[in-house]
Order: sequence, then structure tokens, then C-alpha cells
Amino acid sequence: MPEVSESGAPPREFGDLRDMHGSMGEEVRPNAGHRKPIFNPFHTHVGFGMALQNHSLRLDELYLARYIQFDRLITEGKPKSTVTLSGRLLNPAHFLHTVDVCFEPLPAPLEIDWLRKNAHSISLPDAYVHQRPKSPNGLTYTDGSTGDYDWDGNGRFRARVKLSKDEPGIYLVIFWVRRVPTDKGFPGAEVCIISQST
Repeated sequence: MPEVSESGAPPREFGDLRDMHGSMGEEVRPNAGHRKPIFNPFHTHVGFGMALQNHSLRLDELYLARYIQFDRLITEGKPKSTVTLSGRLLNPAHFLHTVDVCFEPLPAPLEIDWLRKNAHSISLPDAYVHQRPKSPNGLTYTDGSTGDYDWDGNGRFRARVKLSKDEPGIYLVIFWVRRVPTDKGFPGAEVCIISQST
């Protein structure tokens, strides 16, 4: 039986885990998919998962940006219905910059040639609706619109999400936050809503 540290884990595995994490942080472009979230300045929390079976060691790192608390999460809806998401910014001094509603069809089996490729890029769906906060006191945006969602300036918000497609699919709702007015908006929270006929 291997020697264990005070925490109950073998010291050799600790060294291997440290090396695995270090190799992620040392990645260089264009193959820096692990490095980017590690050094993302907007992340507020991280979780680590480790698994050891025989000679197989695995490390999983999950980085989160927690800026929003929802009143109630709604994750399902019917096509053409409207879902309301409400909540508050955890720091009322932050800004809810915009809300994007992206759509993509339900996943389908992939072709074997696609699966055999070594690298795949991941990005947001191309189809999306861009929502802006409602303008105060009868003001309008330069395009003449008055905005889409309620945000009271004290961190409370209420956004109506239209599940606009007739077909089943997944709507990804991205809440873009700014900590200060000069910040570029970043994803402060994301909600997935599955839309399918019952």
C-alpha cells in the first residue's frame, strides 16, 4: 500500500496533479484552451475534481463567474412560449450590460469523421437575440427602441425570454455584466432552456 500524506492521498499523485495543472497554465496559442479560463480575471470561484483508478489519474477544473442570483431557474419551455428570468446582481454596484438569447437545435449524432479530428473549436451559437436594458424616463436608444428588460439600478432585473423557434432546441441565455462602467461586458451567468413539444 502506498504511503499517504496527512490528507490521505499518496504524495506521488500530488506531484502528478501539480504537474498536470502547471502544464495547463503553460499552454501557448493556438492550443491554450485550458490556460484561458485559469487566467480569466472575471472568474470568482474554482472547483477541482480528481480521480485515481489503478494507474489512471484524472484532473478536472471548473472555473465559475458568480455574479448573479436568480429568483427561480426555469430550464424548460414549449416552442413559441415566453419565459421570465428574474433575480439580482450579487453586487448591486455592478451593471447588467446586456442579455443575449442564443438558439441551437437539439444535439444530433455526429459523423465518425468529425469525431476522429484531433481538435474542435467551441463557440456560441450563431443565432441569437441581443437584449438591452429598458431606458429610463422616456429616453430611447439611437435606433429609436426603448430596450427589452427591466433593471432597477440596485441590482434587481427581470428579463423576458421568447422561445421563438417552432422547432425543438436549446436556448442559451447569457447575462453580460460590467463591474465598472469601463469594463467590457463579460458573461456573469448563463441559463440553458430546453424547448420541445410535449
